[in-house]
Amino acid sequence: MKIRGLAAILLAGCALAAAQSIATGPSESDMYCSGFITKDAVPTTNKLVAGWDTPNQAIFSAHDFVYLRGGSYQTGQQFAILRRTRDVSGWEVTKNQQKTLNKVGMQYAELGRVKVIDVQKNIGIAQVELSCDAFDLGDVAIPWAERPAVTFKAYPPINRFVPANGKTTGHIVMAQEYGGIIGNKDKVYLDIGSNQGLKPGDYLRATRTYEQTMKDETDSLGAKAAVPDYATYEKPKFIEPMPKAHEALKNVVDLPRRTLGEMIVLHTTPVSATAMMTATLEQVQIGDGVELMEEPPPPPPPPPVAAPMPPSVSCTADPASVTAGDTATIRANGDSPDNHPLTYTFAASQGSISQRENVATLTTAGATGNIAVTCTVTDDRNLTVSSHTSVAVQAPAAPPQASQAGDFAFLPNSARVDNKAKAILDGIALRMNREANSNVLVVGYSAVAEKNTLGLARANNSKTYLTKDKGIDAARVTTADGGKGGRRVEIWFVPAGAAMPAVTPVAAPAETAPAKPAAKKPAAKAAPKK
Repeated sequence: MKIRGLAAILLAGCALAAAQSIATGPSESDMYCSGFITKDAVPTTNKLVAGWDTPNQAIFSAHDFVYLRGGSYQTGQQFAILRRTRDVSGWEVTKNQQKTLNKVGMQYAELGRVKVIDVQKNIGIAQVELSCDAFDLGDVAIPWAERPAVTFKAYPPINRFVPANGKTTGHIVMAQEYGGIIGNKDKVYLDIGSNQGLKPGDYLRATRTYEQTMKDETDSLGAKAAVPDYATYEKPKFIEPMPKAHEALKNVVDLPRRTLGEMIVLHTTPVSATAMMTATLEQVQIGDGVELMEEPPPPPPPPPVAAPMPPSVSCTADPASVTAGDTATIRANGDSPDNHPLTYTFAASQGSISQRENVATLTTAGATGNIAVTCTVTDDRNLTVSSHTSVAVQAPAAPPQASQAGDFAFLPNSARVDNKAKAILDGIALRMNREANSNVLVVGYSAVAEKNTLGLARANNSKTYLTKDKGIDAARVTTADGGKGGRRVEIWFVPAGAAMPAVTPVAAPAETAPAKPAAKKPAAKAAPKK
């Protein structure tokens, strides 16, 4: 193929530098700014006739206001702006290029899209929504139509020497803006379309044979300038001399076909298609062949999804043994191996339990024996696990009881505390000093024949000894009259928390009257003797 000029050589270098560059995907501009070739006549009734700043403005782009005339317009209606084009240079990249183009159809550039925002006097007032290129006065407007979405496929790296697969083939007959060298993401036009089964999203490879290269370049500088090294024993026949082109062709007809790049079909007409290059190994040119590609191999199955890992939890009680009515702290420590959020719940077989996050308080009022506690943790996938602990509940200790700590006797009709009594009271005072919260009850008694007040006097004298002589707080010593219980004092020791004993005075025994002698019955009189 004829490539002329320094500019062509520079473009070829850029294309090579972009080898294997993969497009990220067709944008809106790729889909609707790519142009097309069609044999069907495009209606030219609706045209862009003016703009906001006419006559001072003749070209228009994004967000400009333009005026459409020639049809019936409605607010909200969208139009594609087109322009029929031709190559004014007259230069053919390939032999009979213009003849081939005429068979395929007319060339149209897609300039963008406008949306009607108002209608006045049959003039459609529109605003430019998509601008691919500058709009000119006289450009054609046709109703906008959505094109089928194109999905890019993951093909393996390009095989440079893939053999023909027998699928649909055609040629690149033109490039967008009549470019001669085609690189990555450039738009090309093909001489095959929907009549040959082509559809949007199909992939084709660009190909070139050495035979075709020799046909197009036998008179080129590259073919003529190849001169073998003079040290070579046998010169290649197809290099020098070259009297006839057909002799050179004999040497290349069996050489492998080259793959130059790949493209995806954006949209089709019955006899043509617009495609975008998705990858290039070298420059692609007008006249290169295209071949429908096989569907890419299915992607490898995704790795098996790892089974979800359930959480774990441990449950502890502190303390593990309490007295009934006391509380214990229950702590749950959960863990999610794959870092999922956790929630906690607690349950107890007895008592009551309240929680805050992963800590709970167990109240044991009314409970006996062992309380079973269950700690449960659940993640956001409803995977759950439980752990258990127990709290032993001990019966409360019996309340302390008052006990008799000693007693001592008094002489008749006396309330004097003698040395024997003092020795006993000294022991009481020593115990009270050891148990600072204890108390004593001193109960005094009197004999039946003694005064009733003597029992309380004996108790008070004992208290006086404890408080005055032994330094015991008077508030800790209680006295009471025990009644007629004999010439003595009883000391009751009352530990902290114990109830003070109740004192019921002993009553004096009731006096009994002396028994009267029984009356003698008179003797019975003897019966008179007869």
